[in-house]
Amino acid sequence: MDFVKDLLLNYYFIACVSAWLISIVLKAALHSLTNRKKFHMMYGFQNGGMPSSHTSIVAALTFSIFFKTSSFSDLFFISAVFSLLVVADAIRIRNNVGLQGEKINELLKEFNEEPIKVVYGHSVSQVIGGAILGFLCAFILKIILF
Repeated sequence: MDFVKDLLLNYYFIACVSAWLISIVLKAALHSLTNRKKFHMMYGFQNGGMPSSHTSIVAALTFSIFFKTSSFSDLFFISAVFSLLVVADAIRIRNNVGLQGEKINELLKEFNEEPIKVVYGHSVSQVIGGAILGFLCAFILKIILF
């Protein structure tokens, strides 16, 4: 039982989970508003969209390490490198997957097959939105609770 208590009181855990949950709600709300659809949480779990959930989680982790250690510690730099890899994946690699999906759909059309759903990676603004959200979660939690 101490494990659960320790986990639920852990600054890093709370920062990451809060950034993830808020990003899902924001993504679902923005999707509903921009597409004039009824709000549904499942929109928050779809790939792509504003803000980037992956970026918000790794940004919350990296900034919470910075705020907790109050310095550019070794752990901070390890987390920052990990975060940059996730962000690069969110923008570049997943965008290439979307482009490949378009080409697959062109082939499927030639064979009169149903197209697949094509999802692109995040735009730079979506990644920046995720990074800002992660920063704010880590910062506000540090001020209020830790």
